[in-house]
Amino acid sequence: MRVVGDTGPLLAATDRRDPAHELAGALVAELGRNLLVPEPVVGEVDYLIRKRVSTYSARLFLEALSSGAHEVAFLSRKLLRRATEIDAAFADLDLGYVDSAVMALAERENLPILTFDFNHFRATRPGRGYWRLVIDEQQYADATA
Repeated sequence: MRVVGDTGPLLAATDRRDPAHELAGALVAELGRNLLVPEPVVGEVDYLIRKRVSTYSARLFLEALSSGAHEVAFLSRKLLRRATEIDAAFADLDLGYVDSAVMALAERENLPILTFDFNHFRATRPGRGYWRLVIDEQQYADATA
């Protein structure tokens, strides 16, 4: 099963100090090549790993992506437009480009999302239905307690 990955789980999988490190590491490893990482997420994860963990870890993350450990999805103009529409539709939440890009890709591909950002993904909806999340708030709380 393919899944769209958000920043939180990828960062947590890298940061041993993160309370969700074990959960995220297991999920990311299990998904492997079935984890579809939008390019905007790559940039955000790279930046955050460099700030919170180390430059070396950020390079390992980028090397893993470039070697095909996970699939990187580059946004087309149409997906960028849809991400912009989603961000505008939920302007009160201040989603930003990265979350909106995750949502646009998940919507287009009709895929579940691996995220720890439950607030944004519960407060929004795709064009039809609802976001399918790989884990829910209770599973996250149980794993990080």
